[in-house]
Amino acid sequence: MSSSELTPAQQRQAQLARLKAKNKLKQAAEAAKATRKVQANFVNTTPAQPTSSRNAVAGQATAADLPIAPLPRDSRLGKYFEYDLSKLHNSKGGFLTEEDGDAGAKTVAQILREKARERQKIKEGEEPAIHANSSPRCFECGTLEIDYQFYKVFSHVRVCKACKNKLPEKYSLLTKTECREDYLLTDDELKDENLLPHLLRANPHASTYSNMMLYLRFQVEEVAWKKWGGEEGLDAEWERREEQKRQRKERKFEEGLKELRRRTRNNVWQRREDARHEHTWEEYLTDDPNTISENGMRKVRRVCTDCGFEIDVEVL
Repeated sequence: MSSSELTPAQQRQAQLARLKAKNKLKQAAEAAKATRKVQANFVNTTPAQPTSSRNAVAGQATAADLPIAPLPRDSRLGKYFEYDLSKLHNSKGGFLTEEDGDAGAKTVAQILREKARERQKIKEGEEPAIHANSSPRCFECGTLEIDYQFYKVFSHVRVCKACKNKLPEKYSLLTKTECREDYLLTDDELKDENLLPHLLRANPHASTYSNMMLYLRFQVEEVAWKKWGGEEGLDAEWERREEQKRQRKERKFEEGLKELRRRTRNNVWQRREDARHEHTWEEYLTDDPNTISENGMRKVRRVCTDCGFEIDVEVL
């Protein structure tokens, strides 16, 4: 399309664009001319340097010999501690180190205990059977919804929570103190898990106290009946121990009473001894001019130097 074919508006727009382009070229030429003028007026005042300082290889060798300065700490990171992980040593909490030598070797007893713990974990991780016929059922009502905590802890005791609450005389939990005082069982028997399994729970009195050891009532009664020959034997043993306790208490009271009487008797005797006074006499002549009595004896007055008691006596 030639200029004769353009409309007046298009010709006017093309002319404005041509003028803008010429204006930009003029501004660029003036800016380049001003830059060349500033560079022509600049004088280099840098002093002369020896050729050794311009040796790049020598500068690199010198920089390699210098120690590496630590990076400046960024205050925006706040307070923190820097550790050299290459120099840290795992001391296993400060007690077990790799330098201990044979300390890491395990004894046969430790290996057996670890295996027993593994077997116990496997037993605790067992899930109910898939088939209803092979699943454990409650002893009392036969339901499948048994308490698996009792089942795992108390040697496969199968009881549901409803029957456990319904029969507290059989499935209630007893503390270690109750077993020791009411059923006369020893600590060694209560600590034997094969004889009496127990359930550990946190002590409700204080978190720093030892865990409670809870025992199932009917298992404790079975062991107690076997030990004392039934409920009658347990009652007889309990009465015998109570009688011995009463006798010891009475004997201790009698001994204390005897000791009190002895101390009281000694104190009375001591007070009587302390109250007894022996006079220390000192003789003086009496003021009576007739110092000779009718019996022909000389009269003398004795005075105690401690209490001042006076007495007139006749001496030959």
